[in-house]
Amino acid sequence: MIRKAFTIGLSLLLVLASARLAAHHSFAAEFIKEDATIEGVVTEVWFKNPHVRYYVEVTMEDGSKETWDTRGQSPTALRRSGNWRVNTIKVGDHVVMEGYLGRDGRKLLSIRKVTLDDGTVLPERAVQEAGYPSDPPKDP
Repeated sequence: MIRKAFTIGLSLLLVLASARLAAHHSFAAEFIKEDATIEGVVTEVWFKNPHVRYYVEVTMEDGSKETWDTRGQSPTALRRSGNWRVNTIKVGDHVVMEGYLGRDGRKLLSIRKVTLDDGTVLPERAVQEAGYPSDPPKDP
Protein backbone atom coordinates (compact mmCIF):
# COMPACT_ATOMS: atom_id res chain seq x y z
CA MET A 1 0.00 0.00 0.00
CA ILE A 2 2.79 2.43 0.93
CA ARG A 3 4.65 1.56 -2.26
CA LYS A 4 1.53 2.22 -4.36
CA ALA A 5 0.96 5.60 -2.65
CA PHE A 6 4.63 6.50 -3.17
CA THR A 7 4.44 5.56 -6.86
CA ILE A 8 1.27 7.61 -7.38
CA GLY A 9 2.74 10.58 -5.51
CA LEU A 10 5.98 10.45 -7.47
CA SER A 11 4.11 10.15 -10.75
CA LEU A 12 1.97 13.16 -9.90
CA LEU A 13 5.05 15.17 -8.93
CA LEU A 14 6.76 14.33 -12.23
CA VAL A 15 3.69 15.30 -14.25
CA LEU A 16 3.38 18.63 -12.45
CA ALA A 17 7.11 19.37 -12.74
CA SER A 18 7.17 18.61 -16.46
CA ALA A 19 4.16 20.84 -17.08
CA ARG A 20 5.92 23.72 -15.32
CA LEU A 21 9.09 23.24 -17.37
CA ALA A 22 7.19 22.99 -20.64
CA ALA A 23 5.34 26.21 -19.89
CA HIS A 24 8.46 28.34 -20.26
CA HIS A 25 9.45 29.24 -23.79
CA SER A 26 12.67 29.99 -25.57
CA PHE A 27 13.60 33.46 -26.78
CA ALA A 28 13.45 32.28 -30.40
CA ALA A 29 9.85 31.11 -29.96
CA GLU A 30 8.62 34.72 -29.77
CA PHE A 31 11.34 37.00 -31.12
CA ILE A 32 13.60 37.35 -34.14
CA LYS A 33 17.09 38.84 -34.16
CA GLU A 34 16.06 42.07 -35.82
CA ASP A 35 16.70 45.30 -33.97
CA ALA A 36 13.98 47.90 -33.68
CA THR A 37 13.42 51.18 -31.86
CA ILE A 38 10.01 52.43 -30.80
CA GLU A 39 9.03 55.70 -29.18
CA GLY A 40 5.79 56.35 -27.39
CA VAL A 41 3.79 56.70 -24.20
CA VAL A 42 3.38 53.92 -21.65
CA THR A 43 -0.29 52.96 -21.31
CA GLU A 44 0.03 49.97 -18.99
CA VAL A 45 2.68 48.56 -16.65
CA TRP A 46 2.80 44.86 -15.81
CA PHE A 47 5.64 44.48 -13.27
CA LYS A 48 5.12 40.85 -12.33
CA ASN A 49 6.31 37.38 -13.23
CA PRO A 50 7.25 35.80 -15.48
CA HIS A 51 8.38 38.92 -17.41
CA VAL A 52 7.93 42.65 -16.90
CA ARG A 53 5.70 44.11 -19.62
CA TYR A 54 5.05 47.66 -20.71
CA TYR A 55 2.36 48.51 -23.22
CA VAL A 56 3.46 51.49 -25.28
CA GLU A 57 1.26 53.55 -27.59
CA VAL A 58 3.27 54.60 -30.64
CA THR A 59 2.05 57.38 -32.95
CA MET A 60 2.81 56.53 -36.58
CA GLU A 61 3.78 59.04 -39.28
CA ASP A 62 0.19 59.11 -40.60
CA GLY A 63 -1.16 59.94 -37.12
CA SER A 64 -2.55 56.47 -36.44
CA LYS A 65 -1.64 54.76 -33.18
CA GLU A 66 -0.29 51.28 -32.49
CA THR A 67 0.02 49.58 -29.13
CA TRP A 68 3.22 47.61 -28.61
CA ASP A 69 3.67 44.86 -26.05
CA THR A 70 7.24 45.25 -24.75
CA ARG A 71 8.81 42.64 -22.49
CA GLY A 72 11.80 42.57 -20.20
CA GLN A 73 13.28 40.15 -17.70
CA SER A 74 11.62 38.99 -14.51
CA PRO A 75 10.97 41.67 -11.87
CA THR A 76 13.43 40.00 -9.49
CA ALA A 77 16.23 39.96 -12.05
CA LEU A 78 15.63 43.59 -12.98
CA ARG A 79 15.53 44.71 -9.32
CA ARG A 80 18.82 42.91 -8.70
CA SER A 81 20.42 44.79 -11.60
CA GLY A 82 20.00 47.93 -9.50
CA ASN A 83 18.34 49.94 -12.27
CA TRP A 84 14.68 48.94 -12.34
CA ARG A 85 11.93 49.20 -9.78
CA VAL A 86 8.18 48.85 -10.00
CA ASN A 87 7.83 52.62 -10.43
CA THR A 88 10.86 53.26 -12.67
CA ILE A 89 8.58 53.36 -15.71
CA LYS A 90 5.03 54.59 -15.08
CA VAL A 91 1.82 54.95 -17.08
CA GLY A 92 2.06 58.25 -18.98
CA ASP A 93 5.87 58.19 -19.28
CA HIS A 94 7.35 58.93 -22.69
CA VAL A 95 9.96 56.29 -23.56
CA VAL A 96 12.29 55.22 -26.33
CA MET A 97 12.80 51.45 -26.34
CA GLU A 98 15.29 49.41 -28.29
CA GLY A 99 15.09 45.67 -28.66
CA TYR A 100 14.29 42.65 -30.80
CA LEU A 101 11.10 42.39 -32.83
CA GLY A 102 8.38 39.83 -32.26
CA ARG A 103 7.77 37.03 -34.73
CA ASP A 104 5.09 37.10 -37.40
CA GLY A 105 4.80 40.88 -37.54
CA ARG A 106 3.32 41.15 -34.06
CA LYS A 107 3.75 44.47 -32.26
CA LEU A 108 6.04 42.81 -29.74
CA LEU A 109 9.47 43.97 -28.58
CA SER A 110 12.04 42.27 -26.35
CA ILE A 111 13.53 45.18 -24.41
CA ARG A 112 17.28 45.72 -24.63
CA LYS A 113 17.47 49.39 -23.65
CA VAL A 114 15.04 52.06 -22.47
CA THR A 115 15.63 55.82 -22.50
CA LEU A 116 13.35 57.94 -20.32
CA ASP A 117 12.47 61.60 -20.97
CA ASP A 118 14.82 62.78 -18.22
CA GLY A 119 17.73 61.11 -20.05
CA THR A 120 17.92 58.09 -17.74
CA VAL A 121 19.05 55.04 -19.70
CA LEU A 122 18.11 51.59 -18.48
CA PRO A 123 20.88 49.80 -20.33
CA GLU A 124 21.15 46.53 -22.12
CA ARG A 125 23.95 45.66 -19.69
CA ALA A 126 21.47 45.44 -16.81
CA VAL A 127 19.28 43.15 -18.87
CA GLN A 128 22.25 40.97 -19.85
CA GLU A 129 23.44 40.74 -16.24
CA ALA A 130 19.99 39.48 -15.39
CA GLY A 131 20.50 36.58 -17.79
CA TYR A 132 18.74 37.88 -20.87
CA PRO A 133 20.35 36.81 -24.14
CA SER A 134 22.63 39.45 -25.59
CA ASP A 135 22.87 37.46 -28.78
CA PRO A 136 19.76 35.30 -29.17
CA PRO A 137 19.79 32.23 -31.40
CA LYS A 138 19.46 32.76 -35.13
CA ASP A 139 16.25 31.81 -36.85
CA PRO A 140 16.21 28.31 -38.35
